[in-house]
Amino acid sequence: MRDCARSGWVFAVLVIAGIAFAGMQGSTDKKTETRVERKEIPSAVVYAFSREVGPGRLVKLNDGKPGSVVRTYKITIDSNKQQEKELVKEERIEPIPTRYLMGKNRYVSDRHLYSRGRVLTMSASAYPPNPRRPFSRTPSNTATGRPAGFGLAAVDPRVIPLGTPLYIEGYGFALAADTGGAIKGKRIDLCMSSHGACIAFGRRQVKVHILRRR
Repeated sequence: MRDCARSGWVFAVLVIAGIAFAGMQGSTDKKTETRVERKEIPSAVVYAFSREVGPGRLVKLNDGKPGSVVRTYKITIDSNKQQEKELVKEERIEPIPTRYLMGKNRYVSDRHLYSRGRVLTMSASAYPPNPRRPFSRTPSNTATGRPAGFGLAAVDPRVIPLGTPLYIEGYGFALAADTGGAIKGKRIDLCMSSHGACIAFGRRQVKVHILRRR
């Protein structure tokens, strides 16, 4: 009987010790810290038409400024180095875009706002509405089926896809609507309203702003 009582007492002690040990294993020390993450929002470049700007001119209205998103997190780390991440606060500052004003020309343009894709320096030439008969009043058709006229440009589709809106400094707003056998790479051919205008324009280096409708 004494052995049984002793065995029972030893067993109870072991059980209590096991429970205490398990409790110690289950309880973990936790610490918290604050983490701030900042992400910059890039500033866009936008273009809009203005009657106050002369034909073919481009005027910068203002310089842009990037925005930002600042997020504050509460990080909880336990003794096993496991983390819990909780968003506490978010602050957002919207970017200010760089704005350009485009002068209107004789091309019938829409009222869309545009954003910049890229700017290329290109070798520009000029052609009349009917290159085969320069003094004819009947325009030829472009590669896209549009009648040739001021505000349409011939491009290399591998550089500028057809249908792309453009702004050419010194010329104005245009649409990439035509191609030409000699128009390869960074060359552009601008349609003028007359043969005399083509002679006056000649050949020159121009900055071509490739635009995207917003």
